[in-house]
Amino acid sequence: MGIPLEQERLAIIRLHLIDEIGPRRYKNLVAHFGSAQGALAAEMSEIASVEGISSAVARKVSEAKNTLDVEKEIKDANNLGVEIITCVDDAYPESLINIHDAPVVIYVKGDISICNSLSVAVVGTRHPTAYGLSVARAISRELAILGITTVSGLARGIDTEVHNVTLSAGGKTIAVLGNGLGKHYPPENRKLEDRIAACGAIVSEFSMDTGPDKGNFPRRNRLISGLALATLVAEADEKSGALITAKYALEQGKDVFAVPGPVFSKYSKGTHLLIKQGAKLTESAQDIIEEIKPLEKILTKRAKTRFPVADDAEEMEDTEEKIMQIIEVNFGGVSADRISALLKLEPAEIFSSLTTLEVKGYIRCLPGKTYIKNNR
Repeated sequence: MGIPLEQERLAIIRLHLIDEIGPRRYKNLVAHFGSAQGALAAEMSEIASVEGISSAVARKVSEAKNTLDVEKEIKDANNLGVEIITCVDDAYPESLINIHDAPVVIYVKGDISICNSLSVAVVGTRHPTAYGLSVARAISRELAILGITTVSGLARGIDTEVHNVTLSAGGKTIAVLGNGLGKHYPPENRKLEDRIAACGAIVSEFSMDTGPDKGNFPRRNRLISGLALATLVAEADEKSGALITAKYALEQGKDVFAVPGPVFSKYSKGTHLLIKQGAKLTESAQDIIEEIKPLEKILTKRAKTRFPVADDAEEMEDTEEKIMQIIEVNFGGVSADRISALLKLEPAEIFSSLTTLEVKGYIRCLPGKTYIKNNR
């Protein structure tokens, strides 16, 4: 007879509340005892025989059923609208299942299903320049307009800009925290947290009352990269935590992108280092989409479904449809001059059709006079 799921969930949460039990020790305990409940019910001497478990940790596991208040943890989460997801739950994000040291428990405020959406992590320095903010703003807006979820860490600087711009563009964003959801850090982003939860998700692997300890942030970075198809570093110095996120992305088999910056700026050193190491130099969302073929394929299919056009543009008589076909597959935007050259039509005719499409609401013009589809 199998172990009741709800009892196992409670046992998993109880083990998770032991500070010394991380993903590796949890896996070792479950591999040895067959379940979280089995580990909690075992004798201390047998717990101490498990690989990686010291006598001191074994004592904490043995005493956990008497010393840890799981019911309070669940109540605190419920009171704040936070859902506790364990590794045995169907709602556990597929994107995190196979990453190294996958979290045993995650806490989510918002829509958990967004964690399985098409997403790109955009991260960077806490001390951005005007250039870095401009880059993060432009690319995050492009991703949001295309219906791609952004993932970042809610930190000051680039992360905050990414979340704010995504929401302002009508997109969805995921914030991964280095503290429990019962705490708010940085404090000035308290209202931003609420906006994210309403249009995306806030995620943490830390118990509700965990503070923003320095050691938590490198650990949370593996979840930022894990939740995304790829990671973009917008601006960073050589010691930035954003480079840790990029490192995790590579370990997870994900693509890494980096934006070049002014050569004399210390906040370009990190991104330039990544580019030298093989990260793709990135100027727009189009660079990311072209590199990630599954993403490009999905977006192209989505575009053709919304605006079906003939396969052979030369056979089409309607200039507006020909222009739409080009805009649909140039996700990061395309200039009027480029459209004119592709269709071999006079610029005046192209501008006339572009204006008509914009008035109809099919496209929008971005700064720099590039055109993208308008997700209506």
